[in-house]
Amino acid sequence: MTEHLVGVIVHPAKPRSAAALAALRRATRRRGWPEPMVLETSVDSPGATQVGELLGQGVDRLVAIGGDGTLREVAAALSRSGPASDQVALGVVPAGTANLWARTIGVHGWDLEAVADVAIAGPARDSDLAWVTITRADGTTRTHDVAVVAGVGMDAEAFAATQERTKHRMGWAAYFAALAQRAVGDPITVATQLDDRPSAHESARTVLVGNCRVLPLGLPLMPTASMTDGRLDVLAIAPQSAVGWLGVGAGVLTGRRGGWTGMRTHRARHVVLVLDAPTAVHVDGDPVGEGVRLEFGVSPAALLVRSREVAESPDERIHRLVDDPERDLADLANALHRSRRWSSDHAREHLVRDAFLSLHGADLTRFKSLLSAGSDHRDLEHLVFDVVGDEGARQDILDHIAAEAATIEVPDLHVLSDIDDTLRCALHDRRYPRGTVYPGVIALYRALDAGRSGDPTTPGDLTFVTARPMDPFGLIEQHTRRGLRDLGLPPHAVLSGTFDGLTSHDSMAGAKIENFERFRLLMPETHVVFIGDSGQGDVEVGRRMLAADPEAVRFILIHDVVALAEEERAALRSEGIVVVDTPVGGALEAYAAGLVSAAGLTSVVEAAERDLTSIEWESPEQEKATTALLERDLAAAHAAINACSPPDDCGSSLDMG
Repeated sequence: MTEHLVGVIVHPAKPRSAAALAALRRATRRRGWPEPMVLETSVDSPGATQVGELLGQGVDRLVAIGGDGTLREVAAALSRSGPASDQVALGVVPAGTANLWARTIGVHGWDLEAVADVAIAGPARDSDLAWVTITRADGTTRTHDVAVVAGVGMDAEAFAATQERTKHRMGWAAYFAALAQRAVGDPITVATQLDDRPSAHESARTVLVGNCRVLPLGLPLMPTASMTDGRLDVLAIAPQSAVGWLGVGAGVLTGRRGGWTGMRTHRARHVVLVLDAPTAVHVDGDPVGEGVRLEFGVSPAALLVRSREVAESPDERIHRLVDDPERDLADLANALHRSRRWSSDHAREHLVRDAFLSLHGADLTRFKSLLSAGSDHRDLEHLVFDVVGDEGARQDILDHIAAEAATIEVPDLHVLSDIDDTLRCALHDRRYPRGTVYPGVIALYRALDAGRSGDPTTPGDLTFVTARPMDPFGLIEQHTRRGLRDLGLPPHAVLSGTFDGLTSHDSMAGAKIENFERFRLLMPETHVVFIGDSGQGDVEVGRRMLAADPEAVRFILIHDVVALAEEERAALRSEGIVVVDTPVGGALEAYAAGLVSAAGLTSVVEAAERDLTSIEWESPEQEKATTALLERDLAAAHAAINACSPPDDCGSSLDMG
């Protein structure tokens, strides 16, 4: 009999924790396994550190005992643990107040012996993990993982008002009591954007986003929610009067939504909520302050979780979707994302090939964009060049992509960007404090994505091309992605280099060109803008891009971090490479070239002015010199916008010298 080493992370303050831990120990003894390794959480160490310690000790089964907050901390840490997230499944023994995650995955119950058995030996399945980036009124942002649900408005106020001792005494009823006290009040006004659809304004008492299928007593909150479909459910609760709460209650009891229930539901993979005033927010029942903007996303198949349910296998799901003419392209992309644990199996590689070959024209382009916007290194490039090891199958895919690209015209630009000293100050730039995200640069990415029309066909056409190496487990790229995730960027991909590419600036340039060539094989129908800096070989990258594919490369923009002489700048401009000092200057050049709209230029100006106020300068001299450059470009941008009427008629006529 195979022995397994179980690691347990327990919240010691929960009333049920001691009994749950005893049940786990009995479950391991019944199987003849070693005694579990147990670590307790604390206020300062709520679970993530313990995951690393236990994995380092060699556990191959991991169990969390606690409430939704503890489970979130443990699940998030496990999902970011590299290869362990593919090998070690998380078991759950609920010991909190509401235990919404345990209810959603079907392991809630008072029979601790049965729950413990599932936690250490139940079937493992992929589980999604959501995240939310909250923007405060002062412009600062923070990203939180979301295990089950995050909410804004009345329910967040209720969670904040529910004291811990009251929860211990009353259980989940304490929350409902606090909620009832807030039943009558002013609604919040929120603009909701779902995926790439236009924003819709609505009033509600509370808006919930997540995968919370059921409440205590089995009451359905989000009946269609699933932790295995790569989607988020959005529930807006908006009774029109005090009597309207009767409809809400009836809707919860019956599972009905819409109409008289006062509850509106949506489903999406990417959700943005913009509020008209700072409003209370909670994540899995934990108050996290107030926000004015909430951006939600989901990481499909982020980790393995043990539950009573066995989900449809990736093979079965892809077969079904490939054969379904009415399939949702995002569902198919998500199913292929879940192929991350596949080995180079011949049948499966041909299944991936069949998925690509079943799509044509704009559908194929959108499908590839959905794959590229994945949450980890297992994206379009990884799928085609790493998962598909059969060269014949891969060539079939690339030939099909090339043939279909010749049949369509994609109006959107795809932005390829460096990271260090282009997105944020990192290596050679001394004008800003290290780590500063350049004022206006994220708005510049969005403006280029939106293009001249201001209305992108496929939002999120952004790929970071870096010389940072890809290791066998994707750990370095995952670290890069985590560093990007909190910045409010649109959906994006990352193309990494190799360790050999770090030896010199020329080798770094070569690594980026190899990435560009791969990108062109995968997305030949797109036009490209490349944004780099003057410190690490990106000028040479721009030259090689223009030489390799001049029809596709529309614009090369270089952020100067080494004070190039005016003669050098002029010489580069004659080659088609534009050098600027700030993202505002870059936006102005793109506006002059007809690549962004006046609204896009205005958004960059406003973002830069806002971002500038939050920089903590290292010295007055640094602040004075850098602010002067930015104010110069801001003045030029304001003049360009004011000079045009209507604005979008004259951007391409500007003379930028």
